[in-house]
Amino acid sequence: MGVEADHIKELIEAALGQRRLTLLLKGGEILNVYSGELEEVNVGVYRDRIVYLGIEEPASETVVNVKGVMVPGFIDTHLHIESSMVTPQRFAEAVLPHGTTTVCADPHEIANVLGVEGVRMMLENSKDLPMRITFFVPTCVPESDAVTAGAEVTPEEVEMALNWEGIVGLGEVMDFESVLSGRKKFMRILEIGWRRRCVIDGHCVMLSGTRLNAYVASGPEADHENFTVESAIEKLRRGMYVKLRGPYILDPTRFIKAIGSLPSPWNRLILVTDDVMPDTLAEEGHLDFVVRSMIEAGMDEVEAIRSVTIRPAAHMRMYELGAIAPGKVADLLVLGGLRRVDVKLVVFGGRVVAKDGQLVINIPERRFDRRAMGTVRVRELSRDLFEFRPPITEGKLVLNVIEFKRPDPTVEDVSRAFLEMVVTKRSTAEVAVREGKLQPSDVALMVVIERHKGSEKRGFGFVKGFMERGAIATTVAHDSHNLAVVGMDSRDMYLAATEVVRSDGGLVAALNGEVLSKIELPIAGLMSEEPVPVMAEKMRQFRRALAKLGAIDHPYMPIVSLLTLSVIPEARVTDKGLFDVNAQRFVEPVAAVVRG
Repeated sequence: MGVEADHIKELIEAALGQRRLTLLLKGGEILNVYSGELEEVNVGVYRDRIVYLGIEEPASETVVNVKGVMVPGFIDTHLHIESSMVTPQRFAEAVLPHGTTTVCADPHEIANVLGVEGVRMMLENSKDLPMRITFFVPTCVPESDAVTAGAEVTPEEVEMALNWEGIVGLGEVMDFESVLSGRKKFMRILEIGWRRRCVIDGHCVMLSGTRLNAYVASGPEADHENFTVESAIEKLRRGMYVKLRGPYILDPTRFIKAIGSLPSPWNRLILVTDDVMPDTLAEEGHLDFVVRSMIEAGMDEVEAIRSVTIRPAAHMRMYELGAIAPGKVADLLVLGGLRRVDVKLVVFGGRVVAKDGQLVINIPERRFDRRAMGTVRVRELSRDLFEFRPPITEGKLVLNVIEFKRPDPTVEDVSRAFLEMVVTKRSTAEVAVREGKLQPSDVALMVVIERHKGSEKRGFGFVKGFMERGAIATTVAHDSHNLAVVGMDSRDMYLAATEVVRSDGGLVAALNGEVLSKIELPIAGLMSEEPVPVMAEKMRQFRRALAKLGAIDHPYMPIVSLLTLSVIPEARVTDKGLFDVNAQRFVEPVAAVVRG
């Protein structure tokens, strides 16, 4: 965002009234994020920069009468565009009317499929959009040695990508066990970040004490994995930017009350989205939803706005953003009210781009790089693959399982409820065997099939309490995104898996030999070129199908997509088998045999 000498001269002249402004916003008031005041001033813009704040009305090419409060454009410093299941172009169409004008996205989802070339594709699809889409370089591809991803991002590739336009730092360092053990690859990547003085984003679920100290000392300066108040405050005290996500993952009231009780609570607090499903995006909004939720929970509205403007700008070294002040880039919003966070007008780079929840400009459609198609390379499937053959014909098996606690609708602490779903428990379950077959129980079979290279790698495991009937298959299986299939019936598992492969990626729910719902995601098995409203309706249908299966779901993300994530405790199933995250080792699915 550099400025040429001639343009600087023009900005000075425009500020002095020697040049006609290109845009004047008059009649409202601004939130001054520096002083915390509301000022009744007009805002003058010359081309892409703010040059005038005052009570006069300088001559301007365009004048907009404002009713409301002007605030800086919202900045999201931790998110994955792929999780919205649409391309960057479609993402921009959806989030701009909600006031998000800048994002710093981590494309490690597509990188796990296509490597740094996938990052290039995301950059290319984001060019020349009426919002600022920047990217971190993924640091943990694959996420760990427990999975097979479609690519590996090496330290050499990390350093190369840091030279690309639109790259703003190192993505979340999620394999904290490798960091704490001093693994060479991660020491090299962190050294690159230190040497180049770039932002290093973090991911350290439930780390505490000396292990947290060691992790922070390695370089990561922010973390979004904040499930408990105690953990968030400890990270805050150790100098990290604490990134809070939203009401679907945490209890805003508890967090705001606890953090607000500190002597100087807000200086390192940033609000982010991380993953936003298309139905949530269509129904609730984007970063505006998070801000609104925090204010409703008791956070001071000025501090909430600062947490999506001036603080993230400072964190990302984007010093030209985050405030309404002379010389700043003219990204600003008009809100009907600070507490309501209802976005009435969006200005990006000095240009009005959205009004009353609708785009007022045309964003030309652009096709995503076609090399991202055809990435689901799975050898021929058969029903036999989804049938577990016990080592006995009669008796009982003690199975090692991933156990889920069914969500209690009466529990008010949503952060604790989500934590119990995400941070799984490794347990055992006793299942009867008759005539060489497992008898019906609350234990589902899970099969993860490597889908990037067409190998025969297939991991098996068992999941207890997750679903009651039918089957689910998905290529949205964080973060390696292999083909994950979980179910109670081999016929339904085979059907769901076959439909996902036929769609070249996506999510399918099946029951009694019929497909209940299908979301096609042909771009890297993760995204579609359909607009967000179309994808939102498909996600609603999928959630209804999950309910019919008696499967655990969550508005933040279908939990099935997290069953493979080998960097979150306590156990996961990958294409290599059942993985104990805490012990960092694979475990046999059968713990013991009890012959009948």
